[in-house]
Amino acid sequence: MDLIRDSVLKIRELLEHGGCGEGDVLLDVNPKAVNCQFEKGACMTASFGGRTADFVTFDPIRARTRISFMYDAPLDTPATRGAASAIINVVTGFFCLSRVLHACPESSHAACLAEFRPYIGNRRVYVVGEIPAFGDHFRGQIVPDPEHADIILIGGDGMVISGTGNLIERYREKKRIVGIGPSVAGICRIHQIEHWCPYGRSS
Repeated sequence: MDLIRDSVLKIRELLEHGGCGEGDVLLDVNPKAVNCQFEKGACMTASFGGRTADFVTFDPIRARTRISFMYDAPLDTPATRGAASAIINVVTGFFCLSRVLHACPESSHAACLAEFRPYIGNRRVYVVGEIPAFGDHFRGQIVPDPEHADIILIGGDGMVISGTGNLIERYREKKRIVGIGPSVAGICRIHQIEHWCPYGRSS
């Protein structure tokens, strides 16, 4: 399963016959954004229909495009897969399928981390992607093999890795799978993946 392609297919089905697929999307970078503490990179924004949503990445794209650009695009590079994820985030936000479009303010970081500790508990965690704060605070719980994990934790850049969909498909019935941060909100909503971002903002 290719998680990004499957998400794009579901967006295409959602928008079929509605005309929104031809709506303009502006992809840009917000240099003033304060990222989620569990994400690292540049804050790429997608704007559509008066809403904006974020995707944090080291491969941001600046462009004016349409939602339908994703439908037949190869989506075979981190940059294009990240752009598609940003568009998925703003579309799910526009249609009120997801409430998390932006990171919380820095003032909420401590509370988020404090609540995250009992949420994870002492469970063994396999991490997909770069999740800085998790490695800083829970290093002793990280395992190198998903077979030995109780939880598979997926960050934004982990969501766009081509093998992540197969990983989810393999372990969905065996392990607890959690997406973390605002960057994964849209895909988590579409695929009914557990999502941690208690203070993420809708505007």
